[in-house]
Amino acid sequence: MEILVGLAFLGATLAVAFVLPILSYRRASQASRRTEALAQQVQDLRAEVAALLTGATTSPAPASIPPAQTPPVATAAPGERLADAPAPLGTPASLRPSAPVGLEERIGGRWLLYAGIGSLILGLGYFIKFAFDNGWVSEPLRVTVGLAAGGGLVAVGQRFVRQGLGFFGHALSGGGLVVLYVAIYAARHVYDLISAPTAFAAMLGVTVLGAWLAERHRAQVLGALTILGGFATPMLAGGGDDRQVFLFVYNALLLGAALAMLVRHAWGGVAVLAYVLSVVMSAAWAAVHYHPGAGLRTLLLLTVHLAVVAGMVVAVRRQRPRPPLAGAAAWLLLSAPVVYHVAALWLIGRSPGRVLVYLLLATVGGLSAAHHAGWRWARTLVLVLVALPFIRWMGALVTPRWYAAGLVTAIALYLLHLAGQWRDLSDDDPALPVPVAELIHTHATGAFLPLALYAFLADHWAWWNAPMLSAVALWNLTIAVLLRGRWPVVSWQFMALAASLGAIAISEWFEGPLVAIGWAVEGAALGHAALRSRSTWLDAGALGLLLLGAIQLIEALVLPMPVGTWPLVNVRAFAALVVVGALAWLAARRRATQDYPEHASTRHALILGAHILAIGWMSSEIALVFGERAYASSAAGLPAGVARAELAQQVALSVAWALYAVGLVAAGFRRAYAPARYLAIALFGLTILKVLTKDIAELDRVYRMLSVLGLGALLVAASYLYQRMAALRRGSESALP
Repeated sequence: MEILVGLAFLGATLAVAFVLPILSYRRASQASRRTEALAQQVQDLRAEVAALLTGATTSPAPASIPPAQTPPVATAAPGERLADAPAPLGTPASLRPSAPVGLEERIGGRWLLYAGIGSLILGLGYFIKFAFDNGWVSEPLRVTVGLAAGGGLVAVGQRFVRQGLGFFGHALSGGGLVVLYVAIYAARHVYDLISAPTAFAAMLGVTVLGAWLAERHRAQVLGALTILGGFATPMLAGGGDDRQVFLFVYNALLLGAALAMLVRHAWGGVAVLAYVLSVVMSAAWAAVHYHPGAGLRTLLLLTVHLAVVAGMVVAVRRQRPRPPLAGAAAWLLLSAPVVYHVAALWLIGRSPGRVLVYLLLATVGGLSAAHHAGWRWARTLVLVLVALPFIRWMGALVTPRWYAAGLVTAIALYLLHLAGQWRDLSDDDPALPVPVAELIHTHATGAFLPLALYAFLADHWAWWNAPMLSAVALWNLTIAVLLRGRWPVVSWQFMALAASLGAIAISEWFEGPLVAIGWAVEGAALGHAALRSRSTWLDAGALGLLLLGAIQLIEALVLPMPVGTWPLVNVRAFAALVVVGALAWLAARRRATQDYPEHASTRHALILGAHILAIGWMSSEIALVFGERAYASSAAGLPAGVARAELAQQVALSVAWALYAVGLVAAGFRRAYAPARYLAIALFGLTILKVLTKDIAELDRVYRMLSVLGLGALLVAASYLYQRMAALRRGSESALP
């Protein structure tokens, strides 16, 4: 701290040893430039007079042209300045380039001055340290000198500002404010000369002085320094007592001051600095003084802070024209609701009543703010921020007396978001496309209610999940019917939700987690809505959902089925039919939409994907049939029966693949669809590879013969189809005129 006080004392000396030489140098430079200008003017006047005299003796002016009027040349009388004389003819002296400064003058007039000032500062620093070590300066005098130094730097800085050196003057004034803060801090904590309230009041006065200077000169750097010093004042003044209300109200006032600077001067950086410092100060107080009893009071005080920051966001959005960094400032300030939400959940803890009330109030406030600001994406963000802690709270709910309150709150949150979306859509023109944010919010809201109820029912009454999902699916279907006339695209979103929830409900009724059904149906409905609305976002989402459904189905086809499962009459077969049917239906809808040719490759992928899944399902059913036979033979103690079942399974797979390939060839020629024929060729190749590498090497002679004969017959049939269709095509082409 002795170093800080020494620096404050050094500031006073700098006011004499550093600032005055700069002033002297500036005056000398001005005098030098004035002398050069006067000399240049005299030289120009002499040249013009010589030119006029020469012209008068050699080439007199014609009689028709009046003689040139030569302005009188002023002579400098005693006490007068030659600079006040009229400007000479030609280019004005103020517009002529000044004579370049030579290297010698730069070294002698500037660099030596800088070196001398640096040496003087270093020597004075050693002198001050020596004076402090020997007790030449008393403690009160040190503080007094520091205060005088700070005030002097502020005064000198203001003088430079008035003379046009704004940046240099603001830097000196800011340094003076820092020296004042350090001097007051030393008087309080180093020398114990004043009390904590007196130190706080003195630093508050310095803060007010800095704010006044920033307002007077429109200096953002002084405004930022003032805000920084204002937030640091409680820590610098000290005291150690827990005065939460005073501290948080004081921080709110500083946020209000930053808001005023933002409104008057568009200082977004000052607003962001104040917001960050308020968060830091609140966290620092919580780390030292927070206790559970202060939770509600702290939340109310933080709400005041949030209201002021919200005003900053509104002020930034209304700035016209927008400053370069206004967007970054707005995004940084928009993190305040998220920080407040996290802090609020931590302050509330696990009190059931407070959690429910807060989540309801947060939803109402967030939806209202999103509506008035026109930010449709904000509704989805509010839903996510509220839904995540609420679903976690519902899953951990164990107190019976809060069951009803939790269920009612889940329904209330869902209805609030539904009403908010209805209000925003009512303000739109039905002829315009529905924003993507509305479509995403529809699916997020539709998924929230069943997820929250499922998290609660899974640990209490799991058998209610199937009826609950069925009821929610019917509710979404009803909304889809009601919205079909006004907003068809939104209606399709609710239809997709109804179909997805209904499919999941079926899987719950049948005690099978058929997630693949939900994904596939949701993807097909979403893809149809994409066709109707021409939305690439919806189309990408639909393909993603269908891909997830296909992956889930493949996983189900690979896993073994329980013993005793009937082939073709099981949950897995139902899931395969639904997923394959969804892919085929969406591909057919794309084919029916003739004005949608840019996604033909997607249609091919859907068709081929449906066929590949169908082949996989057929193979899994064959494995199930012969697997049941092998299990029965093993249970009866017949090893030979087990071997025959495995051999027969391989033959059946080879024949089924080849037969499916023949069907693809026939369908490909009938529909004139080349991708189906290419898939058939690939399937034939896979079948031949299987026969050559597995069947011939591992099967007995009888099964080997059946496998090869069956494959050969089907290959001949496929070749016949190719020859016949090629002949028919050539005949039809030759019949054309």
